[in-house]
Amino acid sequence: MVENILSIDVEEVFHGEYTRQYKGQNPTYRTPYNIPRIIEMLKDHGVKATFFIVGEIAEKYPEVVKMVREEGHEAAFHGWTHEPLWKLTSERFREEVKAFKKLHPDCIGFRAPSFSLNNKTKWVLKILQEEGFKYDSSIFPVWTPLYGTYKALTHPYHPSLENIAEENENCSIIEFPLAVYKLFGLKVPIAGGFWLRLWNLGLIKRGIRKINEKGFPAVIYIHNWELDEETPKVNAGILGRFQAYHNLDKAKQKLVSLLSEFNFTNFATYIEDMQNSWA
Repeated sequence: MVENILSIDVEEVFHGEYTRQYKGQNPTYRTPYNIPRIIEMLKDHGVKATFFIVGEIAEKYPEVVKMVREEGHEAAFHGWTHEPLWKLTSERFREEVKAFKKLHPDCIGFRAPSFSLNNKTKWVLKILQEEGFKYDSSIFPVWTPLYGTYKALTHPYHPSLENIAEENENCSIIEFPLAVYKLFGLKVPIAGGFWLRLWNLGLIKRGIRKINEKGFPAVIYIHNWELDEETPKVNAGILGRFQAYHNLDKAKQKLVSLLSEFNFTNFATYIEDMQNSWA
């Protein structure tokens, strides 16, 4: 049976692109409280996940990262302050990578905040190569008002440094695109997070099965704050409130249903198993 890949994006509700302007409203950090509960939930289902951690949280709460690693999960990089790549220079991004690597030297994976890797920010891949990363999971092969590279491949591949939608084996980075369901000629995002809360669970499960039938893993994610019953309510605008809180009370139940029906692992284990199968 094909193993899918589960990732937890570790950030706070105010890190989102539609809610970040409200970070100054006496932000409450819930990560130290919700991560232990998430780890227990994963233990109940025998799942090892990748935790993409915002650098400022990793620095502020080292005990959280320690707990993640001690329980056999993978810790990976999710930007230092969750600024999207289009707001960073290459120099600043390299500094952020080095700062996270100083905390966790064996980190091999990256996910861009707000899935902000596209052909305008493709310079990131070269830096990831130079800094010893093995994989990236930032490309969402859909179109949304905020992110997306619609023409990108929908299965793991080595992206071209000239055009990330194309494959080039000369790039050492393995790209793991987020899960999409090709339906009536359209690519529908089913990877989790807001999409897990928005869509009918049956649609998401059909999409995962279709991906698995082709022999590929479905890359699924969820935010730690989406699994927290006490996630603070930020005074965001209409769009921010909808994106952050729509069906929030159903997120955990839906994720548990996926964990009960499909096999999941983390990126590091998947890559190791893949390389061993080639040996």
